[in-house]
Amino acid sequence: MATLKKRILQNISQTETIADQSQEPPPATTTTATLILDSKNQSISPFTSKVRLVELPTSSYPRLTEFVKRLKTLKTLREYNEILVEFVDRLILFQNYIDDCITILVQHILNATDPLIQIAFINTLITVEQQYPKSSVIHTNQLLELGEQTKSIKVASALLSYFSILPASLFLDKNAFVRFAIQYSSNIHVRVQLCAFKLLGTLARATDLELSLKSSIVNKLLQAIDHDDARVRAESLRTIVDLFKCKIGLDSNHYSSFVECLQDYYAEVRLAACEALFLLAINAPDSIVPSGISNDESSKLINEIFRLICDLTNDEAKIVRVQAMKMIGQLCRNGVDINLVHQTLDKKLLRITKKKAFIAKVEQLDSEMDDITVHDVTVDAQSASITAIGPYGALISGLEDEYSDVRAAAIDSCYDISCCHDVFQSKLVEYIVSMFDDDIEHVRLQAMRVLGKIAQGRVLRGEQVLSILTELLSRSYDIRSALHDVLRVVRIGDPDTLFKLFHRLVENIQRFKTDSHSVLRCLRELGQNNSAFIALILPKLLPMHSYLDVQEPQFSKIDHTCALILVLNAALHHPSIISVLPDYVFRHYRYLRTKEPDLTPNLQTNFSHGQLTKTFDVDISLPTTVSSSHDVFERILKLFEQGQDLQAIDRQKFYRNLAAELHKVAEMDIGLLAISECISLYCEVLAIMTYQCNTRSCLKALSICKRLLTVFHGYSKKQLLIFQQLHLYCHLYLISIQTKLSTNVRQRCYKHIQWQRMHQNDTEINIDEKILHTNLISYAQQYISIMSKQILLNKTNFLKLNDPIRMVSVKFLEPETDIEQVLEFLPGLSVSIPCLMNAKNLDQQQNINIKVTYLDGQYCLLPINDDNIRILTEDNSLRIDSKVTFSHQHWLRPCYATFSVVLFPVRSQCFVMDVNDEFVEITQPIRVLLHPKYLRHRLRKKHSIDEQSTMSATTVEQLDIPDDDNDEHETEWLDETGVDEEETGHIDDDESEMDTSQDDEQIEYVETRKTPDSDEDEDMSH
Repeated sequence: MATLKKRILQNISQTETIADQSQEPPPATTTTATLILDSKNQSISPFTSKVRLVELPTSSYPRLTEFVKRLKTLKTLREYNEILVEFVDRLILFQNYIDDCITILVQHILNATDPLIQIAFINTLITVEQQYPKSSVIHTNQLLELGEQTKSIKVASALLSYFSILPASLFLDKNAFVRFAIQYSSNIHVRVQLCAFKLLGTLARATDLELSLKSSIVNKLLQAIDHDDARVRAESLRTIVDLFKCKIGLDSNHYSSFVECLQDYYAEVRLAACEALFLLAINAPDSIVPSGISNDESSKLINEIFRLICDLTNDEAKIVRVQAMKMIGQLCRNGVDINLVHQTLDKKLLRITKKKAFIAKVEQLDSEMDDITVHDVTVDAQSASITAIGPYGALISGLEDEYSDVRAAAIDSCYDISCCHDVFQSKLVEYIVSMFDDDIEHVRLQAMRVLGKIAQGRVLRGEQVLSILTELLSRSYDIRSALHDVLRVVRIGDPDTLFKLFHRLVENIQRFKTDSHSVLRCLRELGQNNSAFIALILPKLLPMHSYLDVQEPQFSKIDHTCALILVLNAALHHPSIISVLPDYVFRHYRYLRTKEPDLTPNLQTNFSHGQLTKTFDVDISLPTTVSSSHDVFERILKLFEQGQDLQAIDRQKFYRNLAAELHKVAEMDIGLLAISECISLYCEVLAIMTYQCNTRSCLKALSICKRLLTVFHGYSKKQLLIFQQLHLYCHLYLISIQTKLSTNVRQRCYKHIQWQRMHQNDTEINIDEKILHTNLISYAQQYISIMSKQILLNKTNFLKLNDPIRMVSVKFLEPETDIEQVLEFLPGLSVSIPCLMNAKNLDQQQNINIKVTYLDGQYCLLPINDDNIRILTEDNSLRIDSKVTFSHQHWLRPCYATFSVVLFPVRSQCFVMDVNDEFVEITQPIRVLLHPKYLRHRLRKKHSIDEQSTMSATTVEQLDIPDDDNDEHETEWLDETGVDEEETGHIDDDESEMDTSQDDEQIEYVETRKTPDSDEDEDMSH
């Protein structure tokens, strides 16, 4: 306090009073003035009787002053570099005064005489500009004058680097900057030229630049194509490409210059030249250029460039091949001759080309090594040439490339070709299906997605479907989903293949439960697209007989449900199927139509009631329709009002029965899942709090209220207020019955006070903090008696069927159940497993984490980053691809750990008064067995035991000391769980790659560890 008073008096003494003391003051009124202590306001009003001191957060301003003072005392280059490096490292502390910092740096650049010091300041200015772009026009003009006057090439190069990162709006006189860059574009130093070309590329796109300067820029760049240094050639071509994208300098006369660059040894030059030719072909496709086949002929520019780019698909650089593959499909969309497109898909020509290449390599080996015998092959020298093969088999060679990026680009080009040339779709489908056997997952996934786009209504043959069958049981969820999308749009070529596909889909849904909805949708489309073949294999799909009754299959079996969906959707397009179906199908159809209306067709609209009843041999009086789930839901809401007049014990049973019925409605109709679960949880809370509520049941009601306010979204203000009041009532009721737990009561009280201060207008009853502090229990009981009339007797008319209530749901796709495989790792290290989740209705303001709980009760929360979340366009759900990491420092025995997904509430929706965790678990925990490795420890222990048994056998017999039970038990456990090199025959790769030093530390720790019983034995011996 003494320091604070001294500082206030010192600040007041430094202020200056401007007003005249003799002026008459106004009527005596108590006024309070705010005094801001900074350099801009140092006066106090004379009519102020009280002063409140407010200090602005200007903690960075003293640092800036100190930085300026230190710059004035420096002399050597080393000192300047040290302070500038320190300034850059602590740049975030000066973010409020970046303008002043830039001004200081520019001033020192202009005042410095040493070129090296100027370069140091310019580099610092570049760093500041990249992080905080706040340069002004005045600074750029001052630095331009310095660049025109300086004689140092290094200073000019640094200034060009600084100008190249600035936006074009900061150049007031763009013509002057262009002349400055052109002046240094012909310099002998490569770095200076590169910086000049970057600046010219930025300025040439300005609209207010002189046309003569634009032409000068293009000429300079074209001249730099023939430079000796490859970096200059690549930079000039990249700058030309940027100008071509802005329609500047486009001219087909530059075609020959770019063609020569395709033979450059530097891959970046070839890549930039390829892009320049591509832009020429897109913007001037009909221009006439000399043909590459013969000089006497001429052809369109786009056809010649297409040949050149197809030739680049055999380039030695991967980046060039990837870019060339992408451009093939894009050029086909812009009018390439169809004959050239056909040549890219000709596999015979590709085989001939590969044969020529093989023969040429064999002849080269024969000439270099005399001891290799080569078979006599008569090949013409011209026919063996493999240079400039053009478009022959270019796309096929891309699909068979050794790099996955090239193959993926070739698949994209196949899609582009199929969009503009329908005649090649059947051939492209064959090539894309062959890519399902690729070794890389993302290539297979890309092929499946492309096939789903181009194979609409196409017929797949048996061998093509077999390649799909092998991938339907893949561990990747994306692969399986993409295959389901493909099967929805294609048709199958023969009934036997269709039957095999049906069984594989059933196996898919049995192995991966999360694929149920996707597989059933796939079966619906398969039935509609292949109705004729399904009529042929109908006896194989359903148990049926021509004149005998068959046993009715169980509807709960998933294979029977799949067969029903397939057959009923086929009957929609093939009416003869209905006449041969057994009787039980109609009964199953009615239930399936009610439960899954999206998957089951409405056959009653296509066929008359008489046909259906005659076909299935049922009574006409039997109702063919049942009440929908919406009617059931409305009836339950009406029944809710009847429970208000019941006694407490009867009302409790009534609420529990309503909650059970609403759970059934939620399982019946997915559209009513959120609203049904919400009202069901609300009924469970009312059932708990209505009659004989104790501490345990009240805590359960609190957890349900927290779930209502965390998992569900879309409440109105009235609905949110009712749930918040119910949450508060449960807390106060718990406080009233917890007379012994004073600590918990106090913590709950404080949290409620904090919430009350934030939401003063949300509750109708004012709360006095003094009463809440002094007599907490009596206040809680008094407030409960007031709230119980409103909270526990509320009607459900505030919840309606059409309310936009959403429920957050997260499902583990991989792994789905408990992991049976044992996870082994050394104590003190960690092990991770990948996990794939699907989330729906997740609010952006909510945090979602993975909770890992260990055997000792401790847990840790693993955050899920935004980079691991991607949005699926099909149902607007979120796909979360993350990993779970298990780690511990002192485990010496196997133990179980569980992990689950937890959700944190939105602060604006849920106030938390609970002393426990603030999150809610929204998934079932998955259990994992963690097992530490003890290979080296076990070997060392065996070795030591053998030595002791051989050296001190007689001593042990004489002393007759009994064995320690703990050591014997530990040895047995190690023998059971340890991994022996002799038993397994090999050592794990993970263990062989680990650091041996850390392993030895763990071994020493294990050896020195003692049990409590052994410690007591030692004390007894002493």
